[in-house]
Amino acid sequence: MPLPEDKQLLKLSDELVETIRATFDTPKNYRPVHAKGQLVKGYFTPHKDASKLSKAPIFTQPSTPLIMRYSTDTGFKNLPDNGENGSRGFAIRFVLSEDGHTHYDIITNNAYGFVVSTGEGFLDQFKAMRDDKMDDFLDKYPHARYFMENQSPAHSYSFATEQWHSIHAYKFVNDEEKERYFRWRIVPWQGVMKHSKADAAKLSHNKPIKYRLMAQLAEEGDEVNDSTKVWPETNEFAEMGEIVIDRLWEMDEGEPAGREQKRIIYDPIPRYMEGVEVSEDPLLEVRAAVYLISGRIRREHIQEEVQQAVK
Repeated sequence: MPLPEDKQLLKLSDELVETIRATFDTPKNYRPVHAKGQLVKGYFTPHKDASKLSKAPIFTQPSTPLIMRYSTDTGFKNLPDNGENGSRGFAIRFVLSEDGHTHYDIITNNAYGFVVSTGEGFLDQFKAMRDDKMDDFLDKYPHARYFMENQSPAHSYSFATEQWHSIHAYKFVNDEEKERYFRWRIVPWQGVMKHSKADAAKLSHNKPIKYRLMAQLAEEGDEVNDSTKVWPETNEFAEMGEIVIDRLWEMDEGEPAGREQKRIIYDPIPRYMEGVEVSEDPLLEVRAAVYLISGRIRREHIQEEVQQAVK
């Protein structure tokens, strides 16, 4: 996962990381956004027709192991899991090699679309939050006001019954080199359910969590390079397979307690996945750079913690 060669993009991404950390006063050994999270493990089984859309190996082999992360939004590491402010995240890593270094990641959240369409707009948002000037930001970015008023999610008290959406569009390529733009949609098998706190407390904690992995296919005229543009729900949805979560990441799986929870860096760009390609959404490279920059900072501080612990 390399840093971008574009110096302006790298400068913007560096400034974003520092501004987000300042906004939430996030320690450097935590993510600047989605700071609180939990790794879980499971597997993916493809739908029988998925390979018609994409030649990606995850759609032709019987199953693929997964490492996933549920998270709460913002850089506040103590944000309650059932808090009603902010969005939630769900990142999925398809492990493509035994050492885990080759992988394909899907990054989603439970909100529709996104608040801004560029890295510069994203930086303006966090500067406004830091400086308590959100009214000025919303005046400058009218869509941001619409997003916050109309596209913020209604919370479920269980992550298992949330619906998840990829922010960006990607492109399938099949064996015949036919292309089709799409956005990921992850839907719980039992349907989206907005539990009360009391009902959520009664849910089983031992059963596997299952989702349908679906692709919302772009139609003619749909904007594929702008994350703020939500596509119509009348678009075709293709069944791509099933995601099963069957256990938590155990702290004794070859890592010091909590280390991998902080070390893992999910990548919004499919670098190792034939059959899935990026769109020209300008936010993709920015997000990837921000994740890598913050991940490197996080890993450096984790290593310092380990060295201090063994002294």
